[in-house]
Amino acid sequence: MTANLENEVTVLAYHFWDDQGYDAAFERLALAVRETWRHCGRLKTVLVVNKSMPCVEAFAADNREVEVQVEPSLVPGDINTMSADCNSKLWTRFSTPYVLVIQADGYPLRGGLEEFVGKYDFIGAPYVRDSWWKNLVCRVLNYWVQNGGFSLRSRRICEAAAKYWNGKYAAKGWFPDATEDLYYTKFLPLHEREYRRSFRLATNRESLRFSWDALVPIPKPETLPFGFHRMISKEALLGNEA
Repeated sequence: MTANLENEVTVLAYHFWDDQGYDAAFERLALAVRETWRHCGRLKTVLVVNKSMPCVEAFAADNREVEVQVEPSLVPGDINTMSADCNSKLWTRFSTPYVLVIQADGYPLRGGLEEFVGKYDFIGAPYVRDSWWKNLVCRVLNYWVQNGGFSLRSRRICEAAAKYWNGKYAAKGWFPDATEDLYYTKFLPLHEREYRRSFRLATNRESLRFSWDALVPIPKPETLPFGFHRMISKEALLGNEA
């Protein structure tokens, strides 16, 4: 791990499950954290959990890079409560200039994080098809919809998103684009001119080098991206199944 990455990036994951599925789900998340460390070095890692269980405490005790933050507002299995936390105070959960958000089915497949750090305020798997007219509209509005489950974000954009959420949008109640990745990459660019002008969201083609999402009908990349969202093998991703 380079000193630069250690000082620049924190790894962060949410874990909010009920007691019955907690340990098994955390075992999958722990594997994702280890894969992230394998490719990126043992970066400081924050786990935001709805409750601290023995499996989490043991993992943190065995790995000095891990910090556990308990957030009681996270409702087991309710992604809206996670989104509300991301929108309102993600920036308070880490102190480095960037955060790499991972999850059990979204993490790095190879090295190369350095390629993306410092270039974008938000980059994740693209959610918009790569066509000339869609790219034109997105470029004009800085409106590049991307997945947040595996994403790299600047602390600066997280702080701005929280400012708008806490000062203006939380009071509106829940709305479809309040889901955290849509809020960062769709809603705010379309509704806040200063936000649109201030932050660099990666374009579709740049995002595809970072990650690919198995749920979105976008052609697979020709070369292995840095990571992925939704479980898929490297061979399946590149179309090289045996």
